[in-house]
Amino acid sequence: MTLRRSVLFYPALSTERWDEAMSSGADMIVFDLEDGTVPARRAEARPLVLALYAGGKEGGQPLRLLRINNPRTEDGIRDLIAVLDCAAPPDGLILPKIEHAEEIRWVADLLRPRHPDMELIVLIESPRGVKNAMEIASATQGTTGPQVSCLFLGTADFSASIGSDLGWDALAHARAETVLAAQEAGIDAMDGVWFDPTDEAGLIEEARRIASMGFTGKASYDQIQIAHIHAAFTPTAEQVDWAERVLAAAAADPLGTARVDGKMVNESIARRARRIIARRPL
Repeated sequence: MTLRRSVLFYPALSTERWDEAMSSGADMIVFDLEDGTVPARRAEARPLVLALYAGGKEGGQPLRLLRINNPRTEDGIRDLIAVLDCAAPPDGLILPKIEHAEEIRWVADLLRPRHPDMELIVLIESPRGVKNAMEIASATQGTTGPQVSCLFLGTADFSASIGSDLGWDALAHARAETVLAAQEAGIDAMDGVWFDPTDEAGLIEEARRIASMGFTGKASYDQIQIAHIHAAFTPTAEQVDWAERVLAAAAADPLGTARVDGKMVNESIARRARRIIARRPL
Protein backbone atom coordinates (compact mmCIF):
# COMPACT_ATOMS: atom_id res chain seq x y z
CA MET A 1 0.00 0.00 0.00
CA THR A 2 1.03 3.62 -0.46
CA LEU A 3 1.94 5.19 2.88
CA ARG A 4 0.81 8.77 3.43
CA ARG A 5 2.17 9.35 6.94
CA SER A 6 3.81 12.68 6.16
CA VAL A 7 3.58 15.51 3.67
CA LEU A 8 6.34 18.13 3.52
CA PHE A 9 5.65 21.57 2.01
CA TYR A 10 7.95 23.76 -0.09
CA PRO A 11 7.24 27.12 -1.79
CA ALA A 12 6.63 26.70 -5.51
CA LEU A 13 9.41 29.12 -6.41
CA SER A 14 11.97 27.22 -4.31
CA THR A 15 12.77 25.02 -7.29
CA GLU A 16 16.40 24.70 -6.18
CA ARG A 17 15.15 22.59 -3.24
CA TRP A 18 13.75 19.80 -5.45
CA ASP A 19 16.61 17.37 -4.72
CA GLU A 20 16.35 18.19 -1.03
CA ALA A 21 12.65 17.37 -1.14
CA MET A 22 13.24 14.09 -2.99
CA SER A 23 15.69 12.95 -0.29
CA SER A 24 13.76 14.36 2.68
CA GLY A 25 12.39 11.01 3.83
CA ALA A 26 8.80 12.27 3.70
CA ASP A 27 6.15 10.02 2.17
CA MET A 28 4.80 12.95 0.14
CA ILE A 29 6.34 16.25 -0.88
CA VAL A 30 4.39 19.22 -2.20
CA PHE A 31 5.43 22.41 -3.95
CA ASP A 32 2.88 25.05 -3.12
CA LEU A 33 1.24 27.47 -5.57
CA GLU A 34 -1.27 28.66 -2.98
CA ASP A 35 -0.09 29.90 0.44
CA GLY A 36 3.54 29.24 -0.52
CA THR A 37 3.48 31.68 -3.45
CA VAL A 38 2.52 35.34 -3.35
CA PRO A 39 -0.32 36.10 -5.81
CA ALA A 40 1.80 38.45 -7.92
CA ARG A 41 4.29 35.66 -8.71
CA ARG A 42 1.95 32.71 -9.37
CA ALA A 43 2.02 33.17 -13.15
CA GLU A 44 5.82 33.06 -12.99
CA ALA A 45 5.82 30.05 -10.66
CA ARG A 46 3.52 27.76 -12.67
CA PRO A 47 5.85 26.82 -15.56
CA LEU A 48 8.92 26.74 -13.34
CA VAL A 49 7.50 24.35 -10.76
CA LEU A 50 5.66 22.12 -13.23
CA ALA A 51 8.90 21.56 -15.14
CA LEU A 52 10.27 19.79 -12.05
CA TYR A 53 7.86 16.87 -12.47
CA ALA A 54 8.91 16.15 -16.05
CA GLY A 55 11.59 13.65 -15.04
CA GLY A 56 9.06 11.11 -13.85
CA LYS A 57 8.89 9.31 -10.53
CA GLU A 58 11.52 6.72 -9.65
CA GLY A 59 11.13 3.83 -7.24
CA GLY A 60 11.59 4.77 -3.60
CA GLN A 61 10.86 8.44 -4.16
CA PRO A 62 8.04 10.23 -2.31
CA LEU A 63 4.74 11.00 -3.95
CA ARG A 64 5.26 14.30 -5.78
CA LEU A 65 2.32 16.61 -5.22
CA LEU A 66 1.37 20.14 -6.22
CA ARG A 67 -0.89 22.36 -4.16
CA ILE A 68 -2.91 24.48 -6.52
CA ASN A 69 -5.25 27.34 -5.63
CA ASN A 70 -8.90 26.72 -4.90
CA PRO A 71 -10.60 25.65 -8.16
CA ARG A 72 -13.32 28.29 -7.68
CA THR A 73 -10.74 31.07 -8.10
CA GLU A 74 -9.06 32.51 -11.20
CA ASP A 75 -5.64 31.36 -10.00
CA GLY A 76 -7.04 27.88 -9.36
CA ILE A 77 -8.44 27.65 -12.89
CA ARG A 78 -5.13 28.81 -14.36
CA ASP A 79 -3.31 26.22 -12.22
CA LEU A 80 -5.58 23.45 -13.51
CA ILE A 81 -5.10 24.48 -17.13
CA ALA A 82 -1.33 24.43 -16.63
CA VAL A 83 -1.56 20.93 -15.11
CA LEU A 84 -3.75 19.74 -17.98
CA ASP A 85 -1.11 20.91 -20.44
CA CYS A 86 1.66 18.93 -18.68
CA ALA A 87 2.87 15.81 -20.49
CA ALA A 88 4.43 14.61 -17.21
CA PRO A 89 2.29 16.01 -14.38
CA PRO A 90 2.58 15.68 -10.60
CA ASP A 91 1.51 12.40 -8.99
CA GLY A 92 -1.32 14.25 -7.30
CA LEU A 93 -2.89 17.59 -6.48
CA ILE A 94 -3.71 19.11 -3.11
CA LEU A 95 -6.99 20.99 -3.47
CA PRO A 96 -7.39 23.72 -0.81
CA LYS A 97 -10.45 25.22 0.84
CA ILE A 98 -12.88 22.60 -0.50
CA GLU A 99 -16.43 22.87 0.85
CA HIS A 100 -18.57 20.73 -1.49
CA ALA A 101 -18.25 17.32 -3.14
CA GLU A 102 -19.23 18.85 -6.47
CA GLU A 103 -15.96 20.80 -6.55
CA ILE A 104 -14.04 17.51 -6.41
CA ARG A 105 -16.16 15.86 -9.09
CA TRP A 106 -15.66 18.86 -11.39
CA VAL A 107 -11.86 18.70 -10.98
CA ALA A 108 -11.82 14.92 -11.46
CA ASP A 109 -13.97 15.18 -14.59
CA LEU A 110 -11.65 17.83 -16.00
CA LEU A 111 -8.49 15.81 -15.33
CA ARG A 112 -9.81 12.38 -16.34
CA PRO A 113 -9.15 12.49 -20.12
CA ARG A 114 -5.49 13.54 -19.78
CA HIS A 115 -4.37 12.44 -16.30
CA PRO A 116 -6.60 9.53 -15.20
CA ASP A 117 -4.13 8.23 -12.58
CA MET A 118 -3.69 11.49 -10.67
CA GLU A 119 -4.67 11.36 -7.02
CA LEU A 120 -6.52 14.15 -5.23
CA ILE A 121 -5.80 15.18 -1.65
CA VAL A 122 -8.56 17.39 -0.31
CA LEU A 123 -7.96 20.15 2.23
CA ILE A 124 -10.81 20.85 4.65
CA GLU A 125 -10.35 24.34 6.10
CA SER A 126 -13.78 25.77 6.99
CA PRO A 127 -16.89 24.91 9.02
CA ARG A 128 -18.81 24.14 5.81
CA GLY A 129 -16.04 21.82 4.68
CA VAL A 130 -16.17 19.95 7.98
CA LYS A 131 -19.96 19.74 7.78
CA ASN A 132 -19.74 18.22 4.29
CA ALA A 133 -16.66 16.06 4.95
CA MET A 134 -18.46 12.73 4.48
CA GLU A 135 -19.70 13.65 0.99
CA ILE A 136 -16.37 15.23 0.05
CA ALA A 137 -14.36 12.17 1.08
CA SER A 138 -16.48 9.86 -1.09
CA ALA A 139 -16.90 12.28 -4.03
CA THR A 140 -15.04 10.09 -6.53
CA GLN A 141 -16.18 6.67 -5.33
CA GLY A 142 -17.67 4.57 -8.10
CA THR A 143 -16.03 6.63 -10.85
CA THR A 144 -12.99 6.06 -13.03
CA GLY A 145 -10.08 8.46 -13.24
CA PRO A 146 -8.60 10.70 -10.54
CA GLN A 147 -9.51 9.57 -7.04
CA VAL A 148 -9.60 11.21 -3.62
CA SER A 149 -6.88 9.40 -1.68
CA CYS A 150 -6.67 11.50 1.47
CA LEU A 151 -8.76 13.96 3.50
CA PHE A 152 -6.55 16.65 5.01
CA LEU A 153 -7.65 18.94 7.85
CA GLY A 154 -5.97 22.34 7.50
CA THR A 155 -5.92 23.15 11.20
CA ALA A 156 -4.45 26.66 10.88
CA ASP A 157 -6.98 27.92 8.35
CA PHE A 158 -9.83 26.14 10.10
CA SER A 159 -8.97 27.70 13.47
CA ALA A 160 -8.71 31.12 11.82
CA SER A 161 -12.13 30.65 10.22
CA ILE A 162 -13.82 30.00 13.57
CA GLY A 163 -11.67 32.33 15.69
CA SER A 164 -10.17 29.60 17.87
CA ASP A 165 -6.66 28.75 18.94
CA LEU A 166 -4.82 25.62 17.79
CA GLY A 167 -5.37 23.83 21.08
CA TRP A 168 -6.63 20.27 21.35
CA ASP A 169 -10.11 21.13 22.63
CA ALA A 170 -10.74 23.75 19.93
CA LEU A 171 -9.94 21.31 17.10
CA ALA A 172 -11.30 18.08 18.59
CA HIS A 173 -14.66 18.17 16.78
CA ALA A 174 -13.20 19.02 13.36
CA ARG A 175 -10.59 16.29 13.75
CA ALA A 176 -13.22 13.72 14.70
CA GLU A 177 -15.40 14.62 11.72
CA THR A 178 -12.41 14.47 9.35
CA VAL A 179 -11.16 11.08 10.47
CA LEU A 180 -14.66 9.57 10.52
CA ALA A 181 -15.33 10.78 6.98
CA ALA A 182 -11.99 9.45 5.74
CA GLN A 183 -12.45 6.07 7.38
CA GLU A 184 -16.00 5.76 6.04
CA ALA A 185 -14.66 6.39 2.52
CA GLY A 186 -11.70 4.05 3.02
CA ILE A 187 -9.07 6.75 2.43
CA ASP A 188 -6.26 8.28 4.47
CA ALA A 189 -6.68 11.12 6.97
CA MET A 190 -4.00 13.80 7.33
CA ASP A 191 -3.72 16.28 10.22
CA GLY A 192 -2.31 19.79 9.99
CA VAL A 193 1.12 21.20 10.79
CA TRP A 194 2.86 21.46 14.17
CA PHE A 195 4.31 24.92 13.72
CA ASP A 196 7.18 24.96 16.23
CA PRO A 197 10.05 22.79 14.92
CA THR A 198 11.98 23.34 18.17
CA ASP A 199 9.20 21.83 20.30
CA GLU A 200 9.85 18.15 19.64
CA ALA A 201 8.00 17.02 22.76
CA GLY A 202 4.87 18.91 21.71
CA LEU A 203 4.97 17.41 18.22
CA ILE A 204 5.49 13.88 19.54
CA GLU A 205 2.57 14.17 21.94
CA GLU A 206 0.18 15.68 19.39
CA ALA A 207 1.15 13.14 16.71
CA ARG A 208 0.61 10.31 19.20
CA ARG A 209 -2.87 11.59 20.08
CA ILE A 210 -3.73 12.13 16.41
CA ALA A 211 -2.68 8.59 15.55
CA SER A 212 -4.78 7.20 18.40
CA MET A 213 -7.84 8.94 16.87
CA GLY A 214 -7.41 7.06 13.60
CA PHE A 215 -5.50 9.62 11.54
CA THR A 216 -2.88 8.12 9.26
CA GLY A 217 -0.50 11.08 8.92
CA LYS A 218 0.49 14.65 9.75
CA ALA A 219 1.78 17.55 7.66
CA SER A 220 5.00 19.49 8.17
CA TYR A 221 6.96 22.49 6.96
CA ASP A 222 10.25 21.22 8.40
CA GLN A 223 12.21 18.10 7.48
CA ILE A 224 13.43 17.73 11.08
CA GLN A 225 9.91 16.67 12.09
CA ILE A 226 9.55 13.77 9.65
CA ALA A 227 11.17 11.09 11.81
CA HIS A 228 8.88 11.93 14.76
CA ILE A 229 5.81 11.93 12.53
CA HIS A 230 6.67 8.56 11.01
CA ALA A 231 7.29 7.08 14.46
CA ALA A 232 3.76 8.04 15.52
CA PHE A 233 2.08 6.50 12.47
CA THR A 234 4.23 3.38 12.02
CA PRO A 235 3.34 0.24 14.02
CA THR A 236 5.96 -0.89 16.51
CA ALA A 237 7.49 -4.37 16.42
CA GLU A 238 5.32 -5.28 19.41
CA GLN A 239 2.15 -4.13 17.64
CA VAL A 240 3.05 -6.11 14.51
CA ASP A 241 3.75 -9.22 16.58
CA TRP A 242 0.35 -8.86 18.30
CA ALA A 243 -1.41 -8.38 14.97
CA GLU A 244 0.22 -11.44 13.44
CA ARG A 245 -0.79 -13.58 16.41
CA VAL A 246 -4.35 -12.23 16.26
CA LEU A 247 -4.68 -13.06 12.58
CA ALA A 248 -3.20 -16.52 13.09
CA ALA A 249 -5.65 -17.20 15.92
CA ALA A 250 -8.58 -15.90 13.90
CA ALA A 251 -7.64 -18.09 10.94
CA ALA A 252 -7.37 -21.17 13.16
CA ASP A 253 -10.71 -20.53 14.89
CA PRO A 254 -13.25 -18.88 12.55
CA LEU A 255 -16.00 -19.22 15.18
CA GLY A 256 -14.57 -16.22 17.08
CA THR A 257 -13.79 -18.04 20.33
CA ALA A 258 -10.00 -17.75 20.10
CA ARG A 259 -8.02 -15.67 22.58
CA VAL A 260 -4.72 -13.81 22.34
CA ASP A 261 -3.03 -12.66 25.53
CA GLY A 262 -6.19 -13.74 27.34
CA LYS A 263 -8.48 -11.49 25.28
CA MET A 264 -11.14 -12.61 22.84
CA VAL A 265 -10.43 -12.35 19.13
CA ASN A 266 -13.43 -11.48 16.95
CA GLU A 267 -13.78 -9.87 13.53
CA SER A 268 -13.46 -6.32 14.85
CA ILE A 269 -10.17 -7.23 16.55
CA ALA A 270 -8.97 -8.99 13.40
CA ARG A 271 -9.85 -5.91 11.35
CA ARG A 272 -7.69 -3.77 13.62
CA ALA A 273 -4.87 -6.30 13.24
CA ARG A 274 -5.11 -6.17 9.44
CA ARG A 275 -4.81 -2.37 9.54
CA ILE A 276 -1.63 -2.68 11.60
CA ILE A 277 -0.13 -5.23 9.21
CA ALA A 278 -0.95 -3.00 6.23
CA ARG A 279 1.03 -0.13 7.78
CA ARG A 280 4.00 -2.07 9.16
CA PRO A 281 7.53 -0.98 8.15
CA LEU A 282 8.72 -2.42 4.85
